[in-house]
Amino acid sequence: MRLDFGLDTVAGADAEAMLWCPGGWAAAATVRHRHLQLSSAGPRWLDYLPIELTGREIVTSESGALRQTPPVIHGGTIFAKLPETKHDSFPAQLRSLDELLTDLSRLPDREPVQLQTPVHFDSEVRCWVRDGRVVARASHFPDRAREDWLDLDDPVRATAAVLWLEEALVTCHVPVPPGVVIDVGWCSDPWFGEPGWRIVEANAAWSADWYGALELSSVVETVVASQVGVSDQWRWYPSPLLLHLSSGLAQR
Repeated sequence: MRLDFGLDTVAGADAEAMLWCPGGWAAAATVRHRHLQLSSAGPRWLDYLPIELTGREIVTSESGALRQTPPVIHGGTIFAKLPETKHDSFPAQLRSLDELLTDLSRLPDREPVQLQTPVHFDSEVRCWVRDGRVVARASHFPDRAREDWLDLDDPVRATAAVLWLEEALVTCHVPVPPGVVIDVGWCSDPWFGEPGWRIVEANAAWSADWYGALELSSVVETVVASQVGVSDQWRWYPSPLLLHLSSGLAQR
């Protein structure tokens, strides 16, 4: 195991290395080192899920298209985020139409932007999924301080979330990469259906926060699975914003 401060992309030159890194660094590394292939569920994975699994409408478009044809927003606000990128210029949050259009103006035209019907998740369980089965989990609570999460963790409730996700992946024939991280949340006010577990999002295993998961060996195995033998279907490509932000690092 090697700790690298990420000031250059040298770590990506080793074809045998397994990486756990932020998306900005990965964007630069994949440009500099063409052998490096990472996987993800893709920016539009949530769009294709049955609404029974998400509890809300989800549509991913490009920034330029949304500026040209603004969405119709019911209820005054919509939840908007960058599906596979995190950046201060466009945080994941509720926005009015005017706020959305203002923030979209800061993004490249081809940048994927995800719009969701607003719902609330009281608690979430991060699940590391290998070959369709959950091999590790960690509870987290969006409205509480991170240092409180361990005390708030309810193993029985977390196990229920894991079982729900595994059944959902099988019964709904949801395609997933060989190694991926899926967040499941208890939705108290779904736009569709009764309160219950819903899929929040999917994250690339090679960059997802471990959130204090106890099954560390399974976490690491999932990270490895996310970057070995990556198929074209699941290959991760950095977004235009990530490529722009990491262009300087890609030269090192």
